[in-house]
Amino acid sequence: MKHLQLPLMSGLIVVFLLMMSSACQLADLRTPHILEDGLSDADAEKGRALLESAWKAQGMDQLRKHKVYSVTLEDHWRGTMGKMSTLWPDQRIHMDIKYAINTFDSQLQFLDGKEKGKIAGLQSWQYYEKTPDGPLSFEVPTNANYRFGLAAFQYFFELADRLKDAPLITYAGQKEALGKTFDLVFVTWDLPEPHEQHDHYRLWIDQKTHRLEVAEYTIRDAPQNVPGSQSFFGSIWFQDFREIDGVWIPFEQYVFVNEPKDNTDKYFHKLTVSQFEFDSFDPKILYPNPEIERLGDDKLIGSE
Repeated sequence: MKHLQLPLMSGLIVVFLLMMSSACQLADLRTPHILEDGLSDADAEKGRALLESAWKAQGMDQLRKHKVYSVTLEDHWRGTMGKMSTLWPDQRIHMDIKYAINTFDSQLQFLDGKEKGKIAGLQSWQYYEKTPDGPLSFEVPTNANYRFGLAAFQYFFELADRLKDAPLITYAGQKEALGKTFDLVFVTWDLPEPHEQHDHYRLWIDQKTHRLEVAEYTIRDAPQNVPGSQSFFGSIWFQDFREIDGVWIPFEQYVFVNEPKDNTDKYFHKLTVSQFEFDSFDPKILYPNPEIERLGDDKLIGSE
């Protein structure tokens, strides 16, 4: 039997110890402000106003004027942890992704790597694939990683718009970090306490630009379903905002395990956008089977 290389062995040991130390806990993104003062109508009103302000500052009021968008990006999963966790066939990969706004109807094509030319998509959460020399087929095993990645990437591109109407939104205090001052907004569904059915979001809104710059989030339905993984949370630091048809798109997105790091070289994985266009293709591309009922942004089937 071959021995594991030392970096991989060390990574596995660290992951095992971390998971064992907190395997029975769910990540809790409530802030001291919420834990000490509880929820109030005043904080709920302030939190909704802050999120509404961020929605407008990012031009999300212009988003629904469009039907679809396409994005060309590179996703890089760094180091040993990235190799163990990547959603894609390669740690560093380029892809084109097409999305229908405010749905989970999407399609990606790998531009390089082990599966260059392969297409994978979701139509009303039903998974399909197409190889470069084969037909498009829904009669294939669902790739849980691709399915999760397609939906998650879209959710974060549209995050302020997706969360604006959540049932539980509240002001959660302020934070000095990353050389800036942020207002914090806490978002979830049903109950503020951690529960397996719904995620927590803790949004950092820049007091100067009013944009949503950092989002911390739990992952209750990760495709790998590693024991203890629900005790961790992720964070994404949106950078290099560029205006596309009135909407401010973050062309760099640094993803971290737990809180964001001042040193962006410590990212877990990083999305770098090279091209973003609205309404650059026929939406029919995302509906290869016209007989499937359209579900819009319904997430229930997607979490089965």
